[in-house]
Amino acid sequence: MKDICLKGKDYCSGCEACANACSHNAVSMKADWRGFLYPSIDKDKCVDCGLCQKVCPANKDANATFLFREAAVYIDKDAQKLQRASSGGAFGAVARYVLAQGGVVFGCSMDEEYNVKFISVRSEEELKKLHGSKYVQAKVGMIYREVKDVLKTGRLALICACPCHIAGLKSYLHKDYDNLITIDLICHGVPSQPYFRDYVKDLLSRKAKTGITTFRFRYKPETCCKTLHTTSSKKNVYVGFYNKDYYMTYFLWGKGYRDSCYKCSYPGAEREGDFTIGDFWNNEKAKLPIDVSNGSSLIFFNTEKAQKLKNLFEENSTFVPLKSLTEAMGPDKGQMGHPCKNDIRSKIIYVLYKCLGIRGPKLLFKLDQLRMR
Repeated sequence: MKDICLKGKDYCSGCEACANACSHNAVSMKADWRGFLYPSIDKDKCVDCGLCQKVCPANKDANATFLFREAAVYIDKDAQKLQRASSGGAFGAVARYVLAQGGVVFGCSMDEEYNVKFISVRSEEELKKLHGSKYVQAKVGMIYREVKDVLKTGRLALICACPCHIAGLKSYLHKDYDNLITIDLICHGVPSQPYFRDYVKDLLSRKAKTGITTFRFRYKPETCCKTLHTTSSKKNVYVGFYNKDYYMTYFLWGKGYRDSCYKCSYPGAEREGDFTIGDFWNNEKAKLPIDVSNGSSLIFFNTEKAQKLKNLFEENSTFVPLKSLTEAMGPDKGQMGHPCKNDIRSKIIYVLYKCLGIRGPKLLFKLDQLRMR
C-alpha cells in the first residue's frame, strides 16, 4: 500500500482510523517536521488488503449540505457543574446521563505534562479528566477499538470529539450502533502537540517566580463562574488570552493549524455527530433574554437520536430554542459555514519553531504586536 489518503497528505486529518483498522498493526502514526501525526506503513507487515484506504474518511464522498433541524442555547443552572464546564455545560449533561446508565464516555484529557489524548471514563468522579478546552490536536491511539469493544457489550458509549474524529470512528465501525452517542465540536482547527507543549513549558518557566504553576485554555475560579481570560495568581493558573499570548492569538487568527483544517469538509456540510456543540457567541445580535456571561453552550440536534435526548437539557437549566443557523452563529455562520483561511504565516510559525524553538513564534508575535498598534 503506497498512500492511504488518496487526495494527498494535505487532506489527512490525523483521525487514526487507518491505524485502528489494521489488524496486522502495519500502520503507525509518526510526526512530521511540525509535530503533526501522519500514518506510516510498515511494508514488512502490510498485506496490501486496502482496508486502511477504505476507512479513511477523506477518501469518501463529501457530506450533503447542512440541514438545520433544531438548535438551542443551554446553560446549566447548577453552579458547580457550570463552574467545571468551559461553556454552558452541554457535554456534561449528556455524559452524566450515559454514566448513570452504566455506559462509558470517551473524550480528550490533558495530563500533567500537557499531553492531550483520548481516554475513557466510567464514573462521574473520573469525568473531571475530560473537562476543559484543549486547543491542540489530540492523540487518538487505539480508542476506536475500545469504543467498539464497549458497543459490542451492549453498553452505552458516548464520544465527544472534532468532526473528523467522529467521521473516523464511524468509518472504522462500518455500521451504526443504537447504543452509540456522538458529539462533534464546532472546531476552528488544531496546532501540533510539540509546539503546544513547548509553549506551555516556556511560559510556566517564565511565570514560576509569580507563583503560576498551571496552564489552562479557559478557567472559571471556584468563587465565580465567569471565565477568566487573564492570569489568576490566586489559583496559580495562567490562562492564555487574545492579543497578549502568541499561541492563543495565532490560534484565534486561524494560523498554525494542520493542513487539513484549511480544507475541512465539515463546515457547511451535514455534521458527523448526533449533537454538535460549541460556544454561543451570537447573543449580541440574537438579543436573547438570558445571561451568557458565565458561559453558554450552543447545541445542534442533528439526528433523531439527539432529538429524543433533548429532555436532558430542558431540566434545571436555561434552555432557549433557536430558529435558524443565522440566529445561532450570526450571518457569517463562522465555523459552521466555512473553514479558516490559511496564509504564509502558518508556515512561518513552524519554520521559526523548527529553527529557533519556541523563541521563533515569540519573535514573530512581537512583530505582529507592533503591527497591531
